[in-house]
Amino acid sequence: MSGGKLPEGWATSTINEMCNLNPKLKLDDDLDVGFMPMAGVPTTYLGKCNFETKKWSEVKKGFTQFQNDDVIFAKITPCFENGKAVVIKEFPNGYGAGSTEYYVLRSINGLINPHWLFALVKTK
Repeated sequence: MSGGKLPEGWATSTINEMCNLNPKLKLDDDLDVGFMPMAGVPTTYLGKCNFETKKWSEVKKGFTQFQNDDVIFAKITPCFENGKAVVIKEFPNGYGAGSTEYYVLRSINGLINPHWLFALVKTK
């Protein structure tokens, strides 16, 4: 808050103090997970992910990894400019993988609500 005081109990912070960027996952190879290419990421606030189910062994290498409540958004233009971003929800077993052109933000120990983080990412 520029020039103002924060509410009592609040503190200033940076995203890198509250989130991990592109964290990796260690999962069982036989686990079913969601696979979502860039075309599956919505551009609207309430859009749903379009993904297919695959075995972790098929997608654990060469793709970006994420889990439920992670915020993902496009790295590249025009996908970034088109607002391709989403809070991951309802993926098989809570995990997924997709395009290498995603950034993944994962809250550290629940320090930041993923929906608030998503709103920040979507702000132009």
